[in-house]
Amino acid sequence: MVGVTDTARRWAVLAVVSAAQFLAILDLWVVNIALPALGRDFAPAGLAQVSWILNGYTIVLAALLVPAGQLADSYGRRRAFLAGLAVFGAASLGCALAPDLPVLVACRVVQAVGAAVVLPTSLGLALAAFPARQRGAAVGTWAAVGAVAAGSGPVLGGLLVAGSWRWIFLVGVPLALAALVAGRAVLPRTEVVRAGRLDVRGVLLALGATGLTCTALTEAAAWPPALVAPLLAGGLGLAGAFAVHLRRHPDPVVPPRLFAVRAFRTGVLGVAAYYLGFATLLLGTTLLLTGPWHWSVLRAAAGIAPGPLVAGLVSPVAGRLLARTGRRGAILVGAPLFALAGVVPLVAGGTTYAVVVLPSMVLWGVANGFLQPALFATAGVVPPGDLAVGSAVLATARQLGSAVGVALLVAVLGARPAAFGYAWLVVVGTAVLTAATAIPVPDRAASRVRPSEGATR
Repeated sequence: MVGVTDTARRWAVLAVVSAAQFLAILDLWVVNIALPALGRDFAPAGLAQVSWILNGYTIVLAALLVPAGQLADSYGRRRAFLAGLAVFGAASLGCALAPDLPVLVACRVVQAVGAAVVLPTSLGLALAAFPARQRGAAVGTWAAVGAVAAGSGPVLGGLLVAGSWRWIFLVGVPLALAALVAGRAVLPRTEVVRAGRLDVRGVLLALGATGLTCTALTEAAAWPPALVAPLLAGGLGLAGAFAVHLRRHPDPVVPPRLFAVRAFRTGVLGVAAYYLGFATLLLGTTLLLTGPWHWSVLRAAAGIAPGPLVAGLVSPVAGRLLARTGRRGAILVGAPLFALAGVVPLVAGGTTYAVVVLPSMVLWGVANGFLQPALFATAGVVPPGDLAVGSAVLATARQLGSAVGVALLVAVLGARPAAFGYAWLVVVGTAVLTAATAIPVPDRAASRVRPSEGATR
């Protein structure tokens, strides 16, 4: 029987890793609302130059997730997590004190390096801390924190920027320090790690493929096609070389055995599809409110807030349901609700918040509560020594899906500024794709490691 002390320690571990994840994800979204203020402070720099405060973080984070996951599994998830958190906190202080734009962008890149280590290790540490019967609730809580971080970024950013844009970075310093101190006290010192040497060639191929692809997608709206197309082609070419390398290397950066389990394969596809739609819905709603509806940025952020609030309330409950019914049932509940979140603004007429935006945000919040725990729970089907790298693959899918969603929406609205209907159609389409990942019957490898069992294999 598990003692009270053991149970408390497990939830303390979850609290620490969830807090660190909150910081890392928050910094993906909180800067958006600060870009106008940053542009004024760093004039005559234009929006294209200032946007690299956001893009540099996004691209470096996506490119480093998989290599950071392998390093964590090879040298210890606790050690990697604490090091990544320390780097993130120090870089946050550097951002807050940055005297000019190049220094701020450089500090944001260093922040992304720390976040790339924190994100995969946080889920790996959370899964390893809990027995099989409690992993659904644990992943639900972890996912809820991520949803709240993503959705509350614009709201919190708007409040902080009212004082100074430096506060959006400065507030992370004491939080990172507190999580670092708590992590040293509660995170387990013994863990299963991968054997073998670092796959340097695989790391470089992963960095190149993800970095070039994300750069092309992120800058697709601002750069000419003659520059974007070669970058995208180069990224896809390196991705193909990376796939070939994985099959030939004896101990590659991403073990092919991860994709031998259908639950993990479909989980990766589901995460990418869902976040493509999520990014489209969030940005599309923001642009609708601040554009045709002429809302202030802060008012628009408050209008979006019901989504993450509902997601935060639903995710722990959905996590417990996940432990009972498995990921398939949770996805088949969440995906139709996510589709409805796109249908409501597509068919609702007028510009009434209570009719168009509010129900869409609430539906998304409930859908996210079911989908995110179910999709990220697939990290638990990988072997124990691959928890961090498996989590990193899922996090990379999240970044790539988000980048595609933003690039697609910006491209569509750039050609037809009033064509918000296309954004809602994308949401519906990605909801269908997400639901499709739950339809295949689990193969034999997957049936031996159910999501509720996690990494006990």
